[in-house]
Amino acid sequence: MPTIETKIMQAIKARVATIPLSYDKLWTDGEPASPPTTGGQPAPYVECHFEPNRNVRRFTGAKEASERPGLLLLTLCWPIAKVGAGSGKTHQDAIREMAASKVAAHFGTDNLLSFQGARVRVTNLPDVLGSYRDDAYLRVPCTVTLQAFT
Repeated sequence: MPTIETKIMQAIKARVATIPLSYDKLWTDGEPASPPTTGGQPAPYVECHFEPNRNVRRFTGAKEASERPGLLLLTLCWPIAKVGAGSGKTHQDAIREMAASKVAAHFGTDNLLSFQGARVRVTNLPDVLGSYRDDAYLRVPCTVTLQAFT
């Protein structure tokens, strides 16, 4: 029988897998992985990381549920070479819109994620943060706050 931590993570991974984008979803909390490529060139992808927070004891009974909050960080990563206004490129505003309409919107307030009896709730609308660049990608982070009681 999996632990509650495993069940929570599996509930989150199942929902992330259904984000309505055909791009790879690359989890950064496990083994190191290389960003995807297409034709030898960097390809768009969604970088995923779950950060559980400290458990909170809300009730005094020994068998009462504890709150298990967490933060899911989903970052739409777009190759710098494909950002812009020219032919075959995507404007950075369109990339941010995709992060908002496809990634963040997939995790609406009070959305329930479940796996083998564990239920994880999205506590409020996700935040779509400002984009930033590194050497290879324009990145648009989205944060999703989560909560489970077990």
